[in-house]
Amino acid sequence: MLNKLFHNPLFIVGASLVLFFVLVLILGPWLSPQDPIKTNIWNILAPPGAGYPLGTDELGRCILSRLIAGSRTTLGAALVVEALIFILGTLIGVVAGYLGGFIDAVVLTIIDILLAFPSIILALVIAGILGSGLTNLMLAMVSVYWVEHARIARSISRSVREKEFVLSSRALGSGTLRIIRLHILPHVLPNMLVYGTLHISSVIIGISSMSFIGLGVKPPAPEWGALLAEGRGYMRENPHMLIATIACIMLSAVCFQLLGEALRDALSPRVSHLR
Repeated sequence: MLNKLFHNPLFIVGASLVLFFVLVLILGPWLSPQDPIKTNIWNILAPPGAGYPLGTDELGRCILSRLIAGSRTTLGAALVVEALIFILGTLIGVVAGYLGGFIDAVVLTIIDILLAFPSIILALVIAGILGSGLTNLMLAMVSVYWVEHARIARSISRSVREKEFVLSSRALGSGTLRIIRLHILPHVLPNMLVYGTLHISSVIIGISSMSFIGLGVKPPAPEWGALLAEGRGYMRENPHMLIATIACIMLSAVCFQLLGEALRDALSPRVSHLR
């Protein structure tokens, strides 16, 4: 599988971009040329130049420094949200799919209800009820986005539980937890790994979108969606602020899509429920 991955151009490009963003996220404080929240009224909307590679915003703050700091907020939050919904959705889907019966019926009903509405709209409503703030935004997204993961995990678990090796293990007296750990999860996780990687892009865009309308981080903390909101009023005076922020969001979303597609190709034919 590794040999197949490293010969896949999608993986090389995607992994390189992901590595770049991870390094920026980790090394951000040392890479920033200026303090990202320090204002300078004598240097407002300055063009790119020495000390300010991308110029300054309406308060004289370094745009590049704020983009770097914003990556820690946007990408960091996206990775945490995806990890939580990956774990929660996979566990709920596997348990419901394997056990069936009343538990499966309840989980399926919840999934159908939540999937009847656009996930971003439901998350927006919950975030509005909880109030602005990055933590509330993350909770809102976790409370909605887990159902997509649970639906896939449930579908795979239901198909695997009737296989002969599972029936044989059950006949030999293996308990539920042992069967799930040894037989169900090994078939579920490859699919979930691919879907989770692809889904990070949706989380990044979701966090940026809700921060754009004021439901994310509170000023003056930098975040990509908030930077878009700040920059839209200065498109004529300082267009590179908007362009650079859009480029960061698009590149980060695309790199995880490329990585997910490469993983799907490498894990095929084991990954079949995502096609």
